[in-house]
Amino acid sequence: MRVGFIGAGLMGAPMVQRLIEAGHEVVVHVRDPARRPEGWTTTGSIAEAVEGAEVVCTVLPDTEQVREVVGAVLSVAAPGTVLLEMTTHAPAVARELAAEAEARGIVYLDCPAAGGVPAVRTGTLGIWVGGPADALERARPVLAAIGDEAKLRHCGPVGAGLVVKLVNNYLVAVNAVASGEALAVVREAGVDPRVAIEAIVTGGGGSNAQLANLYPNRVLAGDFEPGFKLGLMLKDLRHAIDLAEQTKVPLHPGPAVRDRIAEAGEVYGHEVDFGSVARLYGW
Repeated sequence: MRVGFIGAGLMGAPMVQRLIEAGHEVVVHVRDPARRPEGWTTTGSIAEAVEGAEVVCTVLPDTEQVREVVGAVLSVAAPGTVLLEMTTHAPAVARELAAEAEARGIVYLDCPAAGGVPAVRTGTLGIWVGGPADALERARPVLAAIGDEAKLRHCGPVGAGLVVKLVNNYLVAVNAVASGEALAVVREAGVDPRVAIEAIVTGGGGSNAQLANLYPNRVLAGDFEPGFKLGLMLKDLRHAIDLAEQTKVPLHPGPAVRDRIAEAGEVYGHEVDFGSVARLYGW
């Protein structure tokens, strides 16, 4: 398929590579031509990236950029184009943009992804979709190339994919902070944290993926290179808490976890991995 791609950053770049390797014709919008990887077709113009595309993918930082870029895409995309907006942002904004797209004969799908950069590279990325099911089927070859088709889920109407992603990332953040606290207690009590992890993952705490994976594989090894940036986790938490307020469901640990991750951002910066929150507990 002919695919226009906007947002080839930390997550987007390996997505582009997978699309190319799957045989799709991809035109990538890049702001800096000097950063063009070998074998890519690139342009500095959104209009040129979108021209003739059956599917357009956007992967952006947050709502402000989504409004700007999607607005530009809608102004030039042909009727019938399927827009796969893969940013994690506000579901309400996704619904607004979907209405604008529909008025122009363009289909908007919110398609947030789960698993981070390593999952893109290994083809194990999960993608959760909100929007018309028939449009998902049209775009399935693109999404299947980017991620794991077995983990591709149609969650409901526009915004539903984002609701699922925000709740998922809320749980990830809560578990990451709780694991850091728990392992700090273990350490200060004189127990080897790796021994504790091996024991706990076979017990009731074993459902905590952050304890089972993030801590033994990254944190205890001192690896805080960004897979999922701390600043993006903080952004997702804010959206999740906003969503909870809109639905009038209190997320009691939410503000405390948000504040702890915000503190880590102030200390270590927002470009490190979100697992850097563990460093507040001496890791």
